[in-house]
Amino acid sequence: MAGIPSVTVVCSGFVQLAADTGKFRGLPDIHVAEYPGAIETHGADKIRKNVEEVLLERIVGSLTIPVGKSTTAIATGEPGSGDIIFEGTFEEVNDFFYRNLWSDGLPIVPPTLEKAEQFLKYTDRSPNEGIGVFEPSLRQATLWTVAVNGVMAGCRPEYMPILAAVAEAIADPHFGLEHAGSTSGWEPLIILNGPIIKELGFNNELGVLRVGNQANTSVGRFLRLFMRNVAGYLPGKSDMATFGRPFYPVLAENEDRSPWGPLSVDRGFDKGTNIVTVVAVMHMSPPFLTFGDTAEDHLATIASELATEASSTTTWITLGFGSEASPVLVLTPLISGIIARGGYSKSDVRQYMFKNARIPASKADELCIMRGKTVCEVVEKGMLPKSFCETTDPNRMLPIVHSADEFLIVVSGDPMRNRSIATFQASMQGLATSKEMKLPPNWQNLMAELAR
Repeated sequence: MAGIPSVTVVCSGFVQLAADTGKFRGLPDIHVAEYPGAIETHGADKIRKNVEEVLLERIVGSLTIPVGKSTTAIATGEPGSGDIIFEGTFEEVNDFFYRNLWSDGLPIVPPTLEKAEQFLKYTDRSPNEGIGVFEPSLRQATLWTVAVNGVMAGCRPEYMPILAAVAEAIADPHFGLEHAGSTSGWEPLIILNGPIIKELGFNNELGVLRVGNQANTSVGRFLRLFMRNVAGYLPGKSDMATFGRPFYPVLAENEDRSPWGPLSVDRGFDKGTNIVTVVAVMHMSPPFLTFGDTAEDHLATIASELATEASSTTTWITLGFGSEASPVLVLTPLISGIIARGGYSKSDVRQYMFKNARIPASKADELCIMRGKTVCEVVEKGMLPKSFCETTDPNRMLPIVHSADEFLIVVSGDPMRNRSIATFQASMQGLATSKEMKLPPNWQNLMAELAR
């Protein structure tokens, strides 16, 4: 944009991503030089050979091409709110949306004007109110946009306040939406708190993360559709997931059966407030078993499982790149009840995990390949607290988070089972971000009408 010749260097497979990113930012003629292959799999000699014999020539060639004129960053010619873009049968509409890459491959509910307007009855905010600019497309989304994608996902109109809060959460810079197209292919998870769980029929017991319940499933699908259609994450273009994974249904907390306060209180909100928390899931553990009739029996196994699951590049990339981690520990009412009866508060559980869910420094050193040869070198670079290198003893035990407060604890799932799960996010990507829902003043009247 400054008129200075430049070139973007990318590895094979990322040329289309670079071109699309340039278009989104007003540089439709961005110059790209492709490094052949995946550089992380090449040794020093091959990298030198590729740079000298291939990449340098491509860089010089790109720099000698005249720089094109910049255009506006956001694509023009897109339909406006209320525009009719297609008319046809259910099958014809779905074919049209699929051809235009506006669906996730499953049938969508055609977003008619009437259906979108029904969603807007559940908010007193203007349909044209902006709720954020979304990376990488840099599109400004409105409540109308939220409603349209909610219709498509199969949501009910009364879910509208949840959908708006979810969109606002991922628009928050803290969340790190710009990283959602990374090759790790992480998927966001929505955690729900508040009376709205009961009011709208969200499942928070057996099979909570299984598709099937309309509320949990459709709201989870909405988020993936919204990231596709508004943020612009399209597989093979701006979404570079090596494998990817399906969307997650909403994880609703079972506040009535929890022995502790809900996650929303831990996040700084008053109890009884309707909250969404969105966090990236790079890795979800298997539903592991714990046994025994004392709190310590279960806590010891949980800590061991957390350490095992965290012994991966996922967690150590998290610790090495950012100053925050967002691991989520999901306990059933049965397990949380045993632990609480043993005298442990939720804060006590977090402290226990911080002290006991640890891995040897020698293992951590193996996992620091992307940031340095050892944990201590990562500390020297300012990417980890000094406490991670108080000694160079390879047998010293290191925590899997920066501090105990980073553990997010949620009570949900089958009330009668002794299984737990844990999720981990990566780096600054998809950090836990919470938003309060904005219910209209006549919300209780609307709920009373639905109950009739």
